[in-house]
Amino acid sequence: MEQPYLCPVCRDNRQDFLQVYKLAREIRKDPETGAILYAADEWEALTRDGRLDIEIRCQLCDHSAPEIDFVRAARRDMERAVRPRGRRA
Repeated sequence: MEQPYLCPVCRDNRQDFLQVYKLAREIRKDPETGAILYAADEWEALTRDGRLDIEIRCQLCDHSAPEIDFVRAARRDMERAVRPRGRRA
């Protein structure tokens, strides 16, 4: 997404992030020992609503969340900066 990010936790990071793509593969485990009995050779990218399921990780505080959380934090911060400060009636 071509939008600014802001970490919603540390609120300091605006530029150093990791994009985390979620991958999955099928496995079967022995219920008693936990040993892997079968593991598929192929990994598949997880999708949500037909789009890749991507998380963003802040490289300052290691917080990881859906991309939209970082976009919303940046939008809220911009709105606060634009809003005039003063007394409320």
